Amino acid sequence: MITTALALAPGEEIRHIIRRHWFSLAVVGCVDIGVFLGFTAVIGVFDTYLFASSVLHLEGAHAVFASTYLVSLVGLLLWMHFFAVWTDHWLDAWVITNKRVVDIEQRGFFSRQVSSFPLERIQDVTYDTQGFIATWLRFGNVRIQTASITNDFIMYQVPDPDQVKERVMDVIAKRETPVTNL
Repeated sequence: MITTALALAPGEEIRHIIRRHWFSLAVVGCVDIGVFLGFTAVIGVFDTYLFASSVLHLEGAHAVFASTYLVSLVGLLLWMHFFAVWTDHWLDAWVITNKRVVDIEQRGFFSRQVSSFPLERIQDVTYDTQGFIATWLRFGNVRIQTASITNDFIMYQVPDPDQVKERVMDVIAKRETPVTNL
C-alpha cells in the first residue's frame, strides 16, 4: 500500500517505513468503549425508570426494543468512528528512502497528502519524549529541520524516536560517503 502512494525514482530504495505508535490508537479505542458503556448504563437506568413509573405508557416490549435500537445505533456509530481512526492510523506513514523522506498523511477515507524533501536539505534531526507513558512505552516526536522557509517536518508519536533519528542520520551518512575506487 505504501509503494502505491509514492513513485520511486530510478535507483531509489525504501530504507525504513515508520508508523505511529499503537498507544494513540488504543486511547481512542478505550474512549469509544467508555462512551459505549456509559451510554448503555444511562439507557439501562432510563429503562428502569420507564418500567417503574410507566411515564411514556409504553408496553415492556416496545421500551426494550427502543432502548436496544438506541444502544445498537450508538455502538455502530462508535465502531465506525474507531474504524475511521484505525484507517487513518494505518495509512499514515513516514518513508525514508536513500534519496528523500516522504510523509504520507491520510485525511479521511478519500483524501491523501504526500509530501517529500530530499536528504540533502536536512540540517538537523532531533527527537523528544514527553511524559511518563511516552517514556515507559518508548514513543515520541522526531523533528527534521530542513533548509527551507517552510515549517519543520515532524513525525508525531513514533515508536523508538531515538532509533528513528539514528536511522535518518545513517541514511544521510551513507549518502554523503564518497565512493572511492581502489
